[in-house]
Amino acid sequence: MLGVEQTQSNLNDLHFASPHVQCSVAHYYNCEFIVIQVQNQLYRLPIDLLKRRSPIFANLFSLPRTGIRSDEGLIDNTPIVFHGHSSVDFDCLLDHLFGKLRDTDSEGDMEQANNTPPESVSILVSLLTMSSVFDVSVGKSYAANQLEAHPDLDLPTKLQLCHQFKILPWLTPAFRELISTHHLTLAAVVPPALAGMLCHTPLTCADGWETGWKADPAEMLRHPDVFEFVEEKLEELRAWLISR
Repeated sequence: MLGVEQTQSNLNDLHFASPHVQCSVAHYYNCEFIVIQVQNQLYRLPIDLLKRRSPIFANLFSLPRTGIRSDEGLIDNTPIVFHGHSSVDFDCLLDHLFGKLRDTDSEGDMEQANNTPPESVSILVSLLTMSSVFDVSVGKSYAANQLEAHPDLDLPTKLQLCHQFKILPWLTPAFRELISTHHLTLAAVVPPALAGMLCHTPLTCADGWETGWKADPAEMLRHPDVFEFVEEKLEELRAWLISR
Protein backbone atom coordinates (compact mmCIF):
# COMPACT_ATOMS: atom_id res chain seq x y z
CA MET A 1 0.00 0.00 0.00
CA LEU A 2 1.43 3.37 -0.95
CA GLY A 3 1.93 5.48 2.17
CA VAL A 4 2.41 9.21 2.54
CA GLU A 5 6.14 8.78 3.21
CA GLN A 6 6.71 6.76 0.04
CA THR A 7 4.57 9.16 -1.97
CA GLN A 8 6.54 12.12 -0.64
CA SER A 9 9.76 10.39 -1.62
CA ASN A 10 8.46 9.90 -5.15
CA LEU A 11 7.41 13.51 -5.39
CA ASN A 12 10.79 14.70 -4.21
CA ASP A 13 12.37 12.90 -7.18
CA LEU A 14 10.36 15.10 -9.54
CA HIS A 15 11.57 18.54 -10.60
CA PHE A 16 9.03 21.00 -9.22
CA ALA A 17 9.18 24.67 -10.03
CA SER A 18 9.42 25.28 -6.28
CA PRO A 19 11.66 23.18 -4.02
CA HIS A 20 9.17 23.68 -1.16
CA VAL A 21 6.29 21.64 -2.63
CA GLN A 22 5.28 18.80 -0.33
CA CYS A 23 2.38 16.44 0.28
CA SER A 24 -0.41 17.52 2.59
CA VAL A 25 -0.32 15.29 5.67
CA ALA A 26 -4.08 15.65 6.19
CA HIS A 27 -5.40 15.46 2.64
CA TYR A 28 -3.06 13.61 0.31
CA TYR A 29 -4.84 10.33 -0.40
CA ASN A 30 -3.74 7.32 -2.38
CA CYS A 31 -6.16 5.87 -4.91
CA GLU A 32 -6.70 2.44 -3.36
CA PHE A 33 -10.31 1.35 -2.87
CA ILE A 34 -11.93 -1.56 -1.04
CA VAL A 35 -15.18 -3.36 -1.91
CA ILE A 36 -17.41 -4.06 1.10
CA GLN A 37 -20.75 -5.88 1.22
CA VAL A 38 -23.39 -5.16 3.86
CA GLN A 39 -26.55 -7.22 3.39
CA ASN A 40 -27.26 -7.00 -0.36
CA GLN A 41 -25.42 -3.71 -0.92
CA LEU A 42 -21.91 -3.32 -2.37
CA TYR A 43 -19.75 -0.32 -1.46
CA ARG A 44 -16.51 0.77 -3.12
CA LEU A 45 -14.73 2.99 -0.62
CA PRO A 46 -11.37 4.78 -0.33
CA ILE A 47 -9.12 2.91 2.08
CA ASP A 48 -7.19 5.98 3.24
CA LEU A 49 -10.24 7.82 4.55
CA LEU A 50 -11.62 4.78 6.36
CA LYS A 51 -8.27 4.09 8.02
CA ARG A 52 -7.91 7.67 9.20
CA ARG A 53 -11.37 7.67 10.79
CA SER A 54 -11.43 4.21 12.35
CA PRO A 55 -8.79 2.10 14.11
CA ILE A 56 -11.00 -0.91 13.40
CA PHE A 57 -10.75 -0.31 9.65
CA ALA A 58 -7.03 0.45 9.98
CA ASN A 59 -6.42 -2.92 11.65
CA LEU A 60 -8.65 -4.73 9.16
CA PHE A 61 -6.87 -3.33 6.10
CA SER A 62 -3.44 -4.06 7.57
CA LEU A 63 -4.11 -7.82 7.53
CA PRO A 64 -2.24 -9.68 4.76
CA ARG A 65 -4.22 -11.17 1.89
CA THR A 66 -3.09 -14.76 1.37
CA GLY A 67 -4.34 -17.95 -0.26
CA ILE A 68 -7.97 -18.02 -1.32
CA ARG A 69 -8.48 -14.56 0.21
CA SER A 70 -5.75 -12.87 -1.80
CA ASP A 71 -8.27 -10.85 -3.83
CA GLU A 72 -10.83 -10.26 -1.05
CA GLY A 73 -12.16 -6.72 -1.25
CA LEU A 74 -10.43 -5.94 -4.53
CA ILE A 75 -13.28 -6.69 -6.93
CA ASP A 76 -17.07 -6.86 -6.76
CA ASN A 77 -17.13 -10.65 -6.93
CA THR A 78 -15.07 -11.05 -3.76
CA PRO A 79 -16.09 -8.28 -1.35
CA ILE A 80 -15.29 -8.10 2.34
CA VAL A 81 -18.63 -9.06 3.90
CA PHE A 82 -19.79 -7.42 7.12
CA HIS A 83 -22.28 -9.86 8.59
CA GLY A 84 -24.91 -8.90 11.16
CA HIS A 85 -25.17 -5.25 10.18
CA SER A 86 -27.84 -3.22 8.39
CA SER A 87 -27.02 -1.53 5.09
CA VAL A 88 -29.32 1.34 6.15
CA ASP A 89 -27.22 1.87 9.28
CA PHE A 90 -23.98 1.58 7.27
CA ASP A 91 -25.29 4.20 4.81
CA CYS A 92 -25.77 6.61 7.72
CA LEU A 93 -22.14 6.14 8.75
CA LEU A 94 -20.87 6.69 5.20
CA ASP A 95 -23.11 9.73 4.68
CA HIS A 96 -21.52 11.27 7.76
CA LEU A 97 -17.94 10.40 6.77
CA PHE A 98 -18.13 11.29 3.09
CA GLY A 99 -21.08 13.67 2.94
CA LYS A 100 -24.43 12.94 1.40
CA LEU A 101 -24.55 14.03 -2.24
CA ARG A 102 -27.07 16.78 -2.95
CA ASP A 103 -28.19 18.35 -6.19
CA THR A 104 -27.14 21.99 -5.78
CA ASP A 105 -26.87 23.06 -9.40
CA SER A 106 -29.43 25.82 -9.08
CA GLU A 107 -29.77 28.62 -6.56
CA GLY A 108 -33.01 27.12 -5.27
CA ASP A 109 -31.37 23.75 -4.72
CA MET A 110 -28.53 25.40 -2.84
CA GLU A 111 -30.98 27.20 -0.57
CA GLN A 112 -32.85 23.96 0.04
CA ALA A 113 -29.60 22.19 0.97
CA ASN A 114 -28.69 24.96 3.42
CA ASN A 115 -32.12 24.74 5.06
CA THR A 116 -32.15 20.97 5.40
CA PRO A 117 -33.93 19.95 8.64
CA PRO A 118 -31.90 18.17 11.33
CA GLU A 119 -31.46 14.44 11.06
CA SER A 120 -34.17 12.24 12.51
CA VAL A 121 -33.66 10.28 15.71
CA SER A 122 -33.52 7.02 13.74
CA ILE A 123 -30.72 8.31 11.48
CA LEU A 124 -28.71 9.57 14.44
CA VAL A 125 -29.19 6.31 16.34
CA SER A 126 -28.00 4.41 13.25
CA LEU A 127 -24.94 6.67 13.06
CA LEU A 128 -24.27 6.19 16.78
CA THR A 129 -24.62 2.42 16.43
CA MET A 130 -22.25 2.01 13.48
CA SER A 131 -19.77 4.57 14.83
CA SER A 132 -19.59 2.53 18.03
CA VAL A 133 -19.11 -0.72 16.11
CA PHE A 134 -16.20 0.67 14.07
CA ASP A 135 -14.91 3.06 16.75
CA VAL A 136 -15.43 6.19 14.65
CA SER A 137 -15.02 8.88 17.31
CA VAL A 138 -16.21 11.79 15.14
CA GLY A 139 -19.43 9.92 14.35
CA LYS A 140 -20.06 9.00 17.98
CA SER A 141 -19.50 12.55 19.18
CA TYR A 142 -21.68 14.09 16.49
CA ALA A 143 -24.57 11.66 16.99
CA ALA A 144 -24.50 12.01 20.79
CA ASN A 145 -24.39 15.82 20.62
CA GLN A 146 -27.29 15.98 18.16
CA LEU A 147 -29.40 13.47 20.09
CA GLU A 148 -28.87 15.07 23.49
CA ALA A 149 -31.25 17.98 22.85
CA HIS A 150 -33.28 16.41 20.02
CA PRO A 151 -36.96 17.33 20.42
CA ASP A 152 -38.13 13.90 19.21
CA LEU A 153 -36.00 11.81 21.57
CA ASP A 154 -38.16 10.61 24.47
CA LEU A 155 -36.73 10.07 27.94
CA PRO A 156 -37.02 6.25 28.11
CA THR A 157 -35.18 5.93 24.78
CA LYS A 158 -32.56 8.41 25.97
CA LEU A 159 -31.92 6.32 29.07
CA GLN A 160 -31.75 3.18 26.92
CA LEU A 161 -29.13 4.79 24.64
CA CYS A 162 -27.27 6.04 27.71
CA HIS A 163 -27.04 2.45 28.94
CA GLN A 164 -26.32 0.85 25.55
CA PHE A 165 -23.54 3.25 24.53
CA LYS A 166 -22.34 4.32 28.02
CA ILE A 167 -23.13 8.01 27.49
CA LEU A 168 -22.66 8.89 31.16
CA PRO A 169 -23.32 12.67 30.88
CA TRP A 170 -26.93 11.85 29.91
CA LEU A 171 -27.64 9.69 32.95
CA THR A 172 -28.30 12.20 35.71
CA PRO A 173 -30.42 14.80 33.82
CA ALA A 174 -32.46 12.16 31.95
CA PHE A 175 -33.15 10.09 35.06
CA ARG A 176 -34.08 13.15 37.14
CA GLU A 177 -36.38 14.50 34.43
CA LEU A 178 -38.08 11.13 34.00
CA ILE A 179 -38.75 10.82 37.72
CA SER A 180 -39.81 14.45 38.20
CA THR A 181 -42.17 14.26 35.23
CA HIS A 182 -43.71 10.88 35.90
CA HIS A 183 -43.34 10.08 39.61
CA LEU A 184 -46.98 10.93 40.43
CA THR A 185 -48.17 8.85 37.47
CA LEU A 186 -45.96 5.98 38.58
CA ALA A 187 -47.46 6.24 42.05
CA ALA A 188 -51.06 6.28 40.85
CA VAL A 189 -50.89 3.55 38.19
CA VAL A 190 -50.30 0.14 39.72
CA PRO A 191 -48.08 -2.04 37.49
CA PRO A 192 -49.74 -5.29 36.39
CA ALA A 193 -49.34 -8.23 38.73
CA LEU A 194 -47.42 -11.23 37.41
CA ALA A 195 -48.62 -14.43 39.06
CA GLY A 196 -45.78 -16.64 40.24
CA MET A 197 -45.59 -20.37 40.83
CA LEU A 198 -46.84 -20.02 44.40
CA CYS A 199 -49.87 -17.96 43.45
CA HIS A 200 -52.81 -20.39 43.34
CA THR A 201 -55.50 -17.67 43.29
CA PRO A 202 -54.50 -15.00 40.74
CA LEU A 203 -57.23 -12.54 41.74
CA THR A 204 -56.20 -12.67 45.38
CA CYS A 205 -52.57 -12.23 44.43
CA ALA A 206 -53.43 -9.24 42.22
CA ASP A 207 -55.37 -7.62 45.08
CA GLY A 208 -52.45 -8.20 47.43
CA TRP A 209 -50.00 -6.72 44.89
CA GLU A 210 -52.15 -3.59 44.48
CA THR A 211 -52.46 -3.15 48.24
CA GLY A 212 -48.73 -3.60 48.72
CA TRP A 213 -47.90 -1.17 45.89
CA LYS A 214 -50.13 1.57 47.30
CA ALA A 215 -48.77 1.08 50.80
CA ASP A 216 -45.07 1.24 49.99
CA PRO A 217 -43.70 2.17 46.50
CA ALA A 218 -46.55 4.59 45.73
CA GLU A 219 -46.11 6.42 49.01
CA MET A 220 -42.39 6.59 48.47
CA LEU A 221 -42.93 8.17 45.04
CA ARG A 222 -45.30 10.77 46.52
CA HIS A 223 -42.95 11.58 49.38
CA PRO A 224 -41.05 14.90 49.20
CA ASP A 225 -37.82 13.00 49.85
CA VAL A 226 -38.27 10.95 46.69
CA PHE A 227 -35.31 12.72 45.05
CA GLU A 228 -32.98 11.56 47.81
CA PHE A 229 -33.91 8.05 46.74
CA VAL A 230 -33.32 9.08 43.11
CA GLU A 231 -29.79 10.26 43.94
CA GLU A 232 -29.04 6.91 45.58
CA LYS A 233 -30.24 5.03 42.53
CA LEU A 234 -28.30 7.33 40.23
CA GLU A 235 -25.07 6.52 42.03
CA GLU A 236 -25.85 2.81 41.72
CA LEU A 237 -26.62 3.15 37.99
CA ARG A 238 -23.50 5.24 37.34
CA ALA A 239 -21.25 2.75 39.12
CA TRP A 240 -22.86 -0.13 37.22
CA LEU A 241 -22.41 1.55 33.83
CA ILE A 242 -18.77 2.39 34.51
CA SER A 243 -18.03 -1.18 35.56
CA ARG A 244 -19.40 -2.70 32.35
